[in-house]
Amino acid sequence: MTRVEWRYTAETSQLLRALSLAAFGAIGGLFVLVAALAVFVVGNSLLAGEFAILALVLAFGLLGARRLATHTALARSENGGLPDFFSARELVAASVAWAAFLGTLLALDVPSQVVYACILVAVFVCLPVAAALRSEGYVDTAEGVFEANDREVSLAAVDSVRQYDLGPVSVLRVRYHDGAAGASTPRLLGVSPERASRVRDVLESSDESPPESDRNPAITRALYAFGVGSFTLAAAFAYFALTEAGDAAIIGGYVAVFAGFFGAMFVWLGYVEG
Repeated sequence: MTRVEWRYTAETSQLLRALSLAAFGAIGGLFVLVAALAVFVVGNSLLAGEFAILALVLAFGLLGARRLATHTALARSENGGLPDFFSARELVAASVAWAAFLGTLLALDVPSQVVYACILVAVFVCLPVAAALRSEGYVDTAEGVFEANDREVSLAAVDSVRQYDLGPVSVLRVRYHDGAAGASTPRLLGVSPERASRVRDVLESSDESPPESDRNPAITRALYAFGVGSFTLAAAFAYFALTEAGDAAIIGGYVAVFAGFFGAMFVWLGYVEG
């Protein structure tokens, strides 16, 4: 019997920790900038004797602080989503660093679109990459099961495993026998380099016959149809962005990017489902 377990999360990986902090820091940086602006407004109001404005800012500040404290308490609860392995000091440091960076861009008269793009890239690139690389599970040859990220698959369904060593992380790409796995089956696993070879060998160790195909052609066709529709929508908004100017062009460009992203996602799901 062979059982191999692994855990590649932000608790064990500096890479995932940095990616997550970069994304959360970008969001927190906005709050820091708003807080700095509020302090500036309050200071000017005190100097000018405009106590009505001061009272209004303080009222909104108290309401915002109460809501933020409530969300933080929920996030730190047992069923919350904020990872317990991030200390308040790390989150504050990342938020202040992002606020300083964004404030510098604004002080240099960098177009606001660039500032927004920096935040979007940090959130919509760092978080998906961290989520894709995060991996935790085990392989048990006695039970013939392979479980990763709460998804259990028969070990006999595994066809082959490719290993890509990328510095601090090794990415395992798992291929399954035709029709033996669905779109939700884990296919990319982030593993520490010292554990990757062992996990790969055990994943490929099964000599059992692959399970019968459970492929559903209707699901594959539907996913491809959604992908084509999303790409068509992306092309339409891209054309709109190119023919318009100002804010309309910017909004059209953003919608085209997001529609193209969802189109690629649907096509990928259709590919792995088929």
